[in-house]
Amino acid sequence: MSHVKRYLRPFAFAALLILAVLFGLMLGKGGGLAGLWADVQSLMSREKYQLDPNDPVLKAGLPQPDPLAILPDSPLNDFLKPDLTPEQQTEIVGQMLLDYWTNVRSLPNGNWDEIREQLAGKNKKEVALVPKEHPALATNAFRRKPDEPGIHLHVISSSGCAFQLIYEGPDKQPFTDDDLIRNYPPDLEFK
Repeated sequence: MSHVKRYLRPFAFAALLILAVLFGLMLGKGGGLAGLWADVQSLMSREKYQLDPNDPVLKAGLPQPDPLAILPDSPLNDFLKPDLTPEQQTEIVGQMLLDYWTNVRSLPNGNWDEIREQLAGKNKKEVALVPKEHPALATNAFRRKPDEPGIHLHVISSSGCAFQLIYEGPDKQPFTDDDLIRNYPPDLEFK
């Protein structure tokens, strides 16, 4: 009988400790016995909560991939940045064309495919400023995205470096009243 008493005291202490912890959990959460029972059941259940990878809360903290990171270095990479004004877009394209003229001593001209090839290195000096597959060259004009207004090149003098950049307005059609026209050089006049 004495050895039963020896084990009874630690067993009673452990049972009392477990009851105290359970009572503390019950009071701390405020769910009462039903809340405690639900907690015990959730711990015992075999179902595991699956996170939804498309949950916006999970995506909020993730860094956004930079679409420009995969492109080779090009003067048109800045053109693809979001939130550029039409003036900033035409400035970037205009500067690239001035750089092209400085190196080749003529402007790219012809149809859009010929202009793309000339910018990609199919010119008399074999100077490639832009890869032919650059996203800004994917349509029939310089465009940041296919569904946005584009910039058309109108060469006036290929060897004299005189050209216009025609930014399509909201109607996305060139040569209409809502276009923004930028002359290179700025004092260019038609006679």
